[in-house]
Amino acid sequence: MNPISIEDELEVLDYKRIEFRINPFEELEVYLPDGTFHSPVVPLRSFPVTDVNRYISIIKDDRKREEVCLIEDIQHLTESSRWVLENALSKAYYKPVITRLLSIERRSGGISVWKVETNKGEITIDLRRRDSVTDYDNGHLLIADIDGNRYEIPNYYKMDEKSIKLIMSHV
Repeated sequence: MNPISIEDELEVLDYKRIEFRINPFEELEVYLPDGTFHSPVVPLRSFPVTDVNRYISIIKDDRKREEVCLIEDIQHLTESSRWVLENALSKAYYKPVITRLLSIERRSGGISVWKVETNKGEITIDLRRRDSVTDYDNGHLLIADIDGNRYEIPNYYKMDEKSIKLIMSHV
């Protein structure tokens, strides 16, 4: 049995010849340098917290979910393709930033209800359990509610005293 080397699987793409577009149905599509066209596709970040602009996997938006290509760094794309891909990523990874906690109410079944202010306005978030909040050190928190929506607190140590106390009691 011959070992497989990474070169057997890796095809380096000419990033200047990759073209991302949005079709009339508001779906992302991609034209690759080999002449192939894929629509609709979805972008997936390999490192959605630590390296948001590198290693973006472009996946067919169908049942098979096959990878079409991997964008090593979106900065290598043309300006127009980069703009289209950045907008698609911002929609796919939409995370309002929590700026202040107003209250946390605990309910039966392990659910807690957070009333918060975000950069998009005041909202209520339902969390199922403590592990709905991920601490990435230095006060950086990612929060996932029971509906799968994501929220971010860049550094809760820089928030007002009440917000800090509420977070410390829950995290």
